Amino acid sequence: MKRKLLALFLAVVMCVSLLPFEAFAEVTVVDSGSCGDNVTWTLDSEGTLTISGTGAMKDYNSTYDNDTYRTSAPWGQYYKDIKNVVIESGVTSIGDYAFYDCSGLTSVTIPDSVTSIGDYA
Repeated sequence: MKRKLLALFLAVVMCVSLLPFEAFAEVTVVDSGSCGDNVTWTLDSEGTLTISGTGAMKDYNSTYDNDTYRTSAPWGQYYKDIKNVVIESGVTSIGDYAFYDCSGLTSVTIPDSVTSIGDYA
């Protein structure tokens, strides 16, 4: 009986060791801040940028940095790391250049509360 339990335990340990390390990683906040009077942003370690609050997002510009143009938004330094954008209900607009040159972006969720999208967003 002890051998069967030991064999089962070792089989489980071997299976767990085959899982990618990311499966055990906790999602953490990388950075956050304000992007409107009542609108905030949070970027997590999986590359999800969440915009939440009520009202309009600020407008931004493009900025030239390290031989490339990117957004001047406060999350702009992470422009290559952003994979998903989730805009939560209550946000009414997406600012100019908000996600300009976010080259890794693959998904954007926009709620019905957004009634305007700025230039080059």
